[in-house]
Amino acid sequence: MQDSNSTFANLPSELITEIFLRLPVKSLLQYKSVSKYWFDLISSPKFIKSHFSLSNTNKENTHHRLMVRIFGPRNNHLMDCSFRSLLYDFVIETSDLNIPIKEPYEFYHILGSVNGLIFLTYLVDDIKRDLFLWNPSIRKYMKLPSYETGVKDVIHYQYGFIYDEFHDDYKVLVILFNVGLILVEVKIYSLMSNSWTSVDNSCPPSGLSSNICGKFVNGKFHWATTPFGFEYNPMNRDRNIISFDLADEKWGKVENPSYGEGDMVPRLQMLGSNLSIFCYNKEKYVSIWVMKEYGVKESWTKMFIINCVDNPYVCNLPYFTSNKGEILVVFAQRFKIYNSKDVSFSPKVINFDHILENVEIYVENVEMYVESLVSPFPSEEGRTSDATKI
Repeated sequence: MQDSNSTFANLPSELITEIFLRLPVKSLLQYKSVSKYWFDLISSPKFIKSHFSLSNTNKENTHHRLMVRIFGPRNNHLMDCSFRSLLYDFVIETSDLNIPIKEPYEFYHILGSVNGLIFLTYLVDDIKRDLFLWNPSIRKYMKLPSYETGVKDVIHYQYGFIYDEFHDDYKVLVILFNVGLILVEVKIYSLMSNSWTSVDNSCPPSGLSSNICGKFVNGKFHWATTPFGFEYNPMNRDRNIISFDLADEKWGKVENPSYGEGDMVPRLQMLGSNLSIFCYNKEKYVSIWVMKEYGVKESWTKMFIINCVDNPYVCNLPYFTSNKGEILVVFAQRFKIYNSKDVSFSPKVINFDHILENVEIYVENVEMYVESLVSPFPSEEGRTSDATKI
């Protein structure tokens, strides 16, 4: 009698592919060592793209995870949670996530996630930052090459990270500001070429961004800005939304909604594929505005309101929506499920105190990612020779 592996191997190749496309990344990594055929199949760009597409659109959010950075006795402590588990399970599935890049760095920031790749920046000194792409699902990361800059005394950075579907390439945007914010330099990194290019005569509209990593919509990166200077106020109402077009490398602006009295605008986010804005009203509530038709001011719509009288830090951290419409709100010390129909929170509260032995902790950084096989390396050769495993 044939063993199960032999029987499985005799199935039509099309059927094997359909089965593999629905398996988790962890299982696929194990199956790559079974045979050369399976290795080549699972490693092929076509399979990797199809597998991610199915995982990303899964209505049950089976492959969606939250990377949670906790500020506490261990500043670099990372937790990994199943998004589905946070939404529906009584017992929450959590685990420690060992970040691979440690020495000689002391501080890092999670900037964004695209197709399972996490974009990280590490503080080298007061000026220099090292940039990394990391896929925690396949346990590989790559440090981006350094770039040349003519900006001295850099005091502020803004970033962007996207998948350029037209060119099948991952791109990183870095904007450097000098003292006085007079000189600005823009750099664009291409994973395909593993190199940086400079944007000539780049001069964005004035203002500092409240979201360090830009939101990518309609082929453009977007940041919410506030005026700077001696009277800088992070809750200043006079804010703009600036954009950078990746195709023609030009700056632009997007009009704000018509806010209510007392509303302040602390950050720009995304709701699905649309731009979204948090409006904070004197520690009473947060209203969520969504631009349903890009570039049309009249299409800004107030989607829902989150009461935050007892939770003043709600505006500083993101919210996440499931494919079924549930809203997971991140607070300073816990998560809650928000019901937009009756403007209330569910009684389900998820605390992290038990994880860190009842020491007071705060959720400092949260990023959602989808498990994927996408490599952080620019070529097949890089995947083999430079791969670093946790």
